[in-house]
Amino acid sequence: RHFERFLGKSVCRIKNVTATQIADFHCFLQKLGLKTNSVNSYMSSLRAIYNAALSEGLVTVRENPFARLRLKREETAKRAIPSEAIREIAAQDLRERPDLERAADLSIFSFMAFGMPFVDIVNLRKENIRGGEITRRKTGTQIRIEITSGMKALIRKYRNDTPFIFDLGLTSPDHTNNQEYKRLLSRQNRALREIGERLGLKIKLTSYVMRHTWASEALAHHVPVAVISQAMGHSSEKTTRCYLSSLDQSELNKANKQITRFLNNLLRKGYETYLRNKSKPD
Repeated sequence: RHFERFLGKSVCRIKNVTATQIADFHCFLQKLGLKTNSVNSYMSSLRAIYNAALSEGLVTVRENPFARLRLKREETAKRAIPSEAIREIAAQDLRERPDLERAADLSIFSFMAFGMPFVDIVNLRKENIRGGEITRRKTGTQIRIEITSGMKALIRKYRNDTPFIFDLGLTSPDHTNNQEYKRLLSRQNRALREIGERLGLKIKLTSYVMRHTWASEALAHHVPVAVISQAMGHSSEKTTRCYLSSLDQSELNKANKQITRFLNNLLRKGYETYLRNKSKPD
């Protein structure tokens, strides 16, 4: 859509794309006020489409217009919060605001599940639970997460009749890259932002903060970087991946238990209170 706006038309032949045009598009994105990494993402996506067309022989060119494009990634600001803030989020009584309660619960589940991204939580199916573990694939790597007592309490709390562990009201069978999911993500982040403001957090609370926080806490607990990398499903760290094949599953489970121990009793007691309140007559 950005490229269409830049061109002023919806049709552009691949063979007509020039290096000058790509450079101008890069400037166009910058003038929109987009952050450096957002500009890089759009440029990389366009380049990937172009290179796919070349590799499939759909077009032949004398010079690749992206050949001189250099994208320097900007280091993102630190987005981790201290473990005490995680404790405060989990301990809040948000029953008067179901939207905030659900947002808090899903963010805590993310933290306890190796910093699982929100999109993966949305798509998490009951069939992913096997033998007391959540098994899923990310970037071609199988990730196994032992279900702790705290995670079990949250799964029970949101028990439902759909194929998904968390019934978030989406109707599309594919929850990724559709308008329904984007609205849900936006609602999740709005709720988290309000929770963060209630707690006076200096860092803007979003769905991705828990992923950063889990990694930071793991490092603070002296968990080897190779273990962290495998747990989070990273694939770009070639040096780290050389060590991954020798890691034992128990190391991952041990690391996650160590990091999330303080939440288990709190969530288990919270779930028991939830059941008692639910059984009381109105």
